[in-house]
Amino acid sequence: MHRSARYGVEQMADVVGEQESQRSRYRQIAEQIKQAIHAGSLAPDSRLPSVRTLATQYNVSLTTALKTLRTLEDERYAVARPKSGFFVAPERPLSRQLPAVSEQPRAIAPLDEQTELHLAMLGSDCRVRLDLANGDSALYPVRRIGLLMRQMGYSKPALLGNTVKGTGYAPLKMEIARRAVDYGCNISADDILITNGCIEAISLSLRATTQPGDVVAVESPCYFVLLQMLHNLNLRVIEVEAGPEGYINVAKLTGLFQRRAVRVFLTLCNVNNPLGKSIPNEQKAYIARQADENDVVIIEDDIFGDTAFGERRPFPMRAFSPNAILCSGFSKTVAPGIRIGWVHSVNYMRKIASLKYTSTMGTSVLSQAAVAELLRSGGYDAHLRKLRRELARQIHEMRQSVLREFPAGTRVSDPEGGYVLWVEMPRQALNVRELFLKARNAGIGIAPGHIFATDPRYDHCFRLNAGFGWNREVEQAIQQLAQWCQLSLREPQD
Repeated sequence: MHRSARYGVEQMADVVGEQESQRSRYRQIAEQIKQAIHAGSLAPDSRLPSVRTLATQYNVSLTTALKTLRTLEDERYAVARPKSGFFVAPERPLSRQLPAVSEQPRAIAPLDEQTELHLAMLGSDCRVRLDLANGDSALYPVRRIGLLMRQMGYSKPALLGNTVKGTGYAPLKMEIARRAVDYGCNISADDILITNGCIEAISLSLRATTQPGDVVAVESPCYFVLLQMLHNLNLRVIEVEAGPEGYINVAKLTGLFQRRAVRVFLTLCNVNNPLGKSIPNEQKAYIARQADENDVVIIEDDIFGDTAFGERRPFPMRAFSPNAILCSGFSKTVAPGIRIGWVHSVNYMRKIASLKYTSTMGTSVLSQAAVAELLRSGGYDAHLRKLRRELARQIHEMRQSVLREFPAGTRVSDPEGGYVLWVEMPRQALNVRELFLKARNAGIGIAPGHIFATDPRYDHCFRLNAGFGWNREVEQAIQQLAQWCQLSLREPQD
């Protein structure tokens, strides 16, 4: 085995083992308690063992015992009551209350007039930017990139003067391949193609692997741009809902693979948009193995992988199967306007490259050269550490504000990276389509939940962006959204 390949595999095994040892004990205890709740042995509102009692019963540390109870709370099986301890939740987790997601493929209907209006408004200028999934320019090394582009424009004028051709700037592809080893992937620069953003990478991958009418499995809720892309390519979709852990229901997904019900699985398995969760490595490995055994193509959008808050960057699905198509880019980490993406594939690169050449032909070489130098010099890694810290802080501030201001029954995701929060309002609250328009009229942008599915199941949800910082104006916007929600809950009683 090639030395770099062996290094990647050994490192991957070490990380999986380390994460499994950390996760497995509290997960095992949590699963036992959940089984008791489902069996009725632990009734709603009954008291759960204290942290010390749990630690003694299972011979674990106080930290592991507390992590078990916090996990049950995060998954809506338990509630914490001040000075009283943890109790079984009075109702089942929300994910079990939602209507079952149909496992029958469906064609994505053309946008209705209202949804088309909402998508057209999303991203347009507004006073408080809570609707996008990127950040303020102060978060990014825009001055450094601008300087690099000016320097290279002077020192290497051929970057601007030559015809754009081939699969991309070779030094950038080498840097991407070099960095991939750190997250478990031994890939060749020859199997990388540079694109105009990650979205083009995904579109080319879908066009290379599917025919009109094919069925694609996606996570639900699903990033709305991907849904519209599938519609435009005349592909059918099966939406697989997230389990209580916040990532896709693996049993349902792999069941589709085993029945040969889907051609492609399109996934944001790292820092999902909009839920912000990453699929654990052992589950990624199982999904990848099942896909390979059942001839399912995995196309993964890993654009948020570098924003993950943990000490280690999460591994993509490609780390567990050489057949997975890996798409990523730098618009979420270097600058939203840089529009440099890339795609790696072993099996479909020739077709992807051909489709690229006959559609957009090439990607700006000067921008590629600037990003390559940022990666080569080590500036990118230093920037990422700062970016992750700041995003984690901003996400925390906004999440605490939503939990504090919105009425009881509101649920908020707890992201593991990225820019966004997913908010689920009480079912009796106003329809989020109405909230979206109220907010827009007040200069506040949010992303309404209905655009993240093919049906109205998320009409009580919306996505918030924390990337533009935490300040008094943002705090007031959250308070205004919460007030509208509170008022809608009181109206039926007046």
